[in-house]
Amino acid sequence: SGLGDVEGQFRWRISKETATRPELFSYFEYVLPLQKNRKLIGTQNWELSLGLGAIRGYHWGTMTVRATVEYTGSDKSFDIGEYAIEYVRRFSESFRFYVGIEGSQDEVVFINDLQFFINPRMFIRINNSFGITSKAIDYGPEIGFLMYFNKK
Repeated sequence: SGLGDVEGQFRWRISKETATRPELFSYFEYVLPLQKNRKLIGTQNWELSLGLGAIRGYHWGTMTVRATVEYTGSDKSFDIGEYAIEYVRRFSESFRFYVGIEGSQDEVVFINDLQFFINPRMFIRINNSFGITSKAIDYGPEIGFLMYFNKK
């Protein structure tokens, strides 16, 4: 028992979506090393990722592809990080649905996610992940609270 991973992310829009091309974005993600003395939960060392993605909206939903390069503090190495193909559909001002295939090296999972908006900048997400490859975790439920800040 105890606190699991605590992470954050900063995103930068490189170019806006137009009628002929998708939006391009970059992001920096970090996982805090808050569980230095525990080996089974949380993160003992810094984990940093730098990613690039493309997002395109359609009348039936929004598609995203993204990939990262990551640094792991435990072995002080750089590697190919997380990659994903994602679909999201907003059904109302307060409800959004997400599905995606996400991987990291030889661990690939299928994720479904329900997102309930508290206000336009905060939402609760409830998701489940199911392992597709043999090295992925078989089943991983999560709940999270997300908020974001942007210039509007």
